[in-house]
Order: sequence, then structure tokens, then C-alpha cells
Amino acid sequence: MRNLVSYSKVARFNLIASVELFDTRLMKLLSFLTRKQAWLSPSEVANEFSPNGSKVSARTVHRWFRTLREKGGLVYYPYPRANVLGLTDVLLTVHGLSDPRILSIVPFTASFNVEVSLDTGEPFIRQGYWIPAGAMGEFREFWKSAVDMGLIQEAESFPSRNTHFIFSPFEDMTTQEGSATWTGPPNNSYFMDFIQKDFRESFEVKLQKPILDAPLIIPLVVEHIWGYYSSRQVWQAVGQKKVNEVWRYAKGHRPRDFRRPGVALHFLQNQWNHLMQNFEEVFIQPRVFFDWPSLKNSTFLSVMMHVASSRAMLEAVLRLSERSIVTALKAGIKLDGTCHVSCFLASDQVAHVARIIGECHSGNTPPQIAIQDRAATLELFQPNFCKLDWGRFDPSTLSWTFDGHRHLEQLEKLKLHGPPRSTASVLSKILHPVDKARNKEQTAG
Repeated sequence: MRNLVSYSKVARFNLIASVELFDTRLMKLLSFLTRKQAWLSPSEVANEFSPNGSKVSARTVHRWFRTLREKGGLVYYPYPRANVLGLTDVLLTVHGLSDPRILSIVPFTASFNVEVSLDTGEPFIRQGYWIPAGAMGEFREFWKSAVDMGLIQEAESFPSRNTHFIFSPFEDMTTQEGSATWTGPPNNSYFMDFIQKDFRESFEVKLQKPILDAPLIIPLVVEHIWGYYSSRQVWQAVGQKKVNEVWRYAKGHRPRDFRRPGVALHFLQNQWNHLMQNFEEVFIQPRVFFDWPSLKNSTFLSVMMHVASSRAMLEAVLRLSERSIVTALKAGIKLDGTCHVSCFLASDQVAHVARIIGECHSGNTPPQIAIQDRAATLELFQPNFCKLDWGRFDPSTLSWTFDGHRHLEQLEKLKLHGPPRSTASVLSKILHPVDKARNKEQTAG
């Protein structure tokens, strides 16, 4: 009997431990994480998470995290409010790119995509930035200069409120074989409630009290949260940095108080824990970032659209999210109805989403709908295209450094030396429309 019990325990352990990437239990775990306004450890998850009505241990949760990381590149972190850090969320659209190195000059990048307009068929670049509040003028001047120098054809910037993510229940939107699916509209009211709450509150882009009280969190901690799935991994990374100068920013402490090993790191951890206890003051929500492109039958669709009011915007976004796996909303700062929405969805839902956009859009010009060119995005991508240099924040002056003059000098160098030959094949996919027309004329001639 004892051997039978032992065998039963081993069999159950193997069943729990051996899971594939899109196993329903793992997808339920991800959904659970997105619907808790906190950054949970495996132990905290185990206390509340009950897939299929049964509890799992912290060890099992940790093992599942590791599986998601190894097989799907999982990143799980608290997504900061850019405005609380003194940064403006800006979406840049670039047409007629001639040298991709321009995309890495301004070190405040957050995202990158090559997209294709469904209206004109023209490809273009979409790049997200978090720009210091006082540097928007210099940022716009940088891209105006890029146009004047002939490095790009056109650049359009869209400053927005903080980006909100709506995560449909992953277990309902994916199959265990790794394919995107749609079986019916999910209940995403949880996300709409806190977006609506966010819209009702005042919005200002400036360093706010939680960060003013703990300024070292920006250059020493925030840099690391984007690359991991647990706080333990983050603190291991922070501990490898020089934290000897922490005492300069610790009120009521002297340098000798921080001489013992680990004291400075413990001080930072206490400040971080205080931010976690007041989660929604500093963070919008937890974000689950995953290797979604590995999901078959999936694509990214985006739209820049205008609706009659902020209420109409929320109704439109809710409808779009009900057809999508992940939906991201960038609402204009003034909440005037202009917004950018991106949807990661099953490919067979594109037509449904396009119809919803058509029904909700109320602007004088048509909505700008595009889909991601996944191959071009991967081929053109460089790490600096979506990397913010958190070291640009000076905790002693409580300010960000945006070196507009230096950025313009780098533009001049690109203009002088021209693009590298190795990028020619990639850039042929995103040529200036006039150049394409000229090439056709020359071919005909």
C-alpha cells in the first residue's frame, strides 16, 4: 500500500511538473497575474491561485514560472505610470526611413514595430518613447531636423496618457496546441473599471511624491524590473550594481550607517516595499509580457482613431478587447476622443475588429488601420530601438537629462556618412513612397 501511495504522489508531481507552454493551467496562471493589482511572489500566488478548483504549492508555481520563462520568454513586472516618473508617453510614426540608426539616438525608447497601412499598403515605423516632461520641444525639433536633412520623409508624434493593457483570459483565447482562437466575447469589465477610474483622476506629467521620497528607485531599481518575472531576480541584479552612494539620499543617516554589507541594498528594498504597498500610486497594473508571436494564427493590428467622447472611447476599446487576446490603449492627454489602440488577436478576427472600428470611429478623416509586418520588425530590430536609459535620471537634482544638442550632432553624422550597406535589403521594404514611384518609372523606362 505504501508503494502505491508513493507512486500516486510521484505520478501527481510529474503531472503538475510536466507542462507544455500553452497548457491551460499556465494560461490561467497568467490571467490570474493580470487581474491582481500587485506584484506577486510564487508564495503569494499559491495562497490565492486555484486552477481547476485545487490549490498548488509555491514550488509548483515557481516551476511554472520557470517553464514560462524558458519556453515563452515570460516577463512579469509592475508597469510604472510614466507621468509619475516625470515622463510623457509618446507614440512616434516615421515614414520614409533611410537610416535605421536614427531610431536609437534618443535614449528614451520603449517599443518598436514595422507596420503596414491597410489603406495605402505603405509600410512605416511605429516607435514608443517616454520623454522627459520638459523635453518635448527638443524631441519634436530632433525629428523635424531629421526630415529637413532628408533622413526620413515624415514624423508624427502622439503624446498620450499612460498606456493601459486589457488582457482577455488567455486560457479562453489559446489552444493547448499553441494556436490563437476565439470562442466568444470574454468578460473584460475588470480592466475597464480601473481605466475609467484612471480617467476621472487629474493627470499631470511631473515627478510625484512617492518618487521624490525615493529617487534612487529610478536609476537603481526600475531599470531591472522589465527583464525578469520575480522580485528575487530583480534584487540579485540590483545587488550587482554600485549602491555605495545610497547614504547620500537617506535622510537621517550617516555614511558609516551603510558600511556593513547589505545595508544599502536593504534600504532600497524598504523603499521599494513602500511603493508596492501603495501600488496604484506609482504603477498602472502588472504586465505580463510573453512570446506571443510564437502563437499560431495570430497577428497585431493597430488603429489611430477618433470617437465622440472618452466614454465612447471606453466602449469602443471594450468591444475591440472582446475580439483580442491583448489590447493596449493610448488615450490622448486631453481625453478628446483621439486614441491609439493596438490589438494582438487571432488572425480570423481582423475583419470583425475592422468592422467595430468603422462603427465607432467618428472623425472627419478615416481611421488609420495597420497590421504588423512581423518579418520586417524582426529583421530591422536592434535592442536600442526599445531601451530607456534610466541612468539619465539624476537623483541629486531630481531631473532627467535630455541632451538635445548632442542628439542633433549625431543626426549630422548620419547625414554625412550615409546608411550602412547592410541595411539596404531591409529598408527596401520601407522605402520613401516617392522613391518607390521613381524606381518604377526608371524600370519602365
